[in-house]
Amino acid sequence: MDKKSIIVVLLGIISVITGFAAEFTRVKASQVDVDDYGRCWYPSSPALFFGIASAATLSIAKIIINLATDFFCCKARAAQSHISSNRTEPLCLYFVFSITYIIAMGLLITGVKLNERHDDAVVKNGYYYCYVIRPGVFAAGAVMAALSCIFGVIYYRILNSRGKDAGNEGGNGIAMAQPQFPVDNPDFVNMKRQLS
Repeated sequence: MDKKSIIVVLLGIISVITGFAAEFTRVKASQVDVDDYGRCWYPSSPALFFGIASAATLSIAKIIINLATDFFCCKARAAQSHISSNRTEPLCLYFVFSITYIIAMGLLITGVKLNERHDDAVVKNGYYYCYVIRPGVFAAGAVMAALSCIFGVIYYRILNSRGKDAGNEGGNGIAMAQPQFPVDNPDFVNMKRQLS
């Protein structure tokens, strides 16, 4: 594996660890107090930091993969000019990579936002209820972050290997340099003299 793949894998591991740390440190219903005025008081929680760190490291991993692959469609790679038009597999991987990234970011950012919520309590059947985030939101975001990094590395490796394979194909394209062996064609020279 090259450096970019290793960096993305490390960032993915950090994103997953901090996502699960946010899940374990989120505000639970038993930790929320209701005052006499019907307002909910949430304790401070490190889930805010862990959730933002998870989303940030996942975003950095996505940026690295996009830059390493030239954003797939936006910049033509010289090595891909020799590849046939079969780009379905990398395109599908890029699509899955992007969708899992969007879902992971949505879950992580929503979890951060809802975990730090300070609203009035809801009165239902004479009891005060305060909103807390459901268990598993940060964990689902961490799992989607792991899947996003896995699909991103596979996508990068496939495009990188195809580029190397295409660069190693010698002699199948148009020669852009001097011929390797001298070309002696006296008939061509004689025909030119006859025409003049």
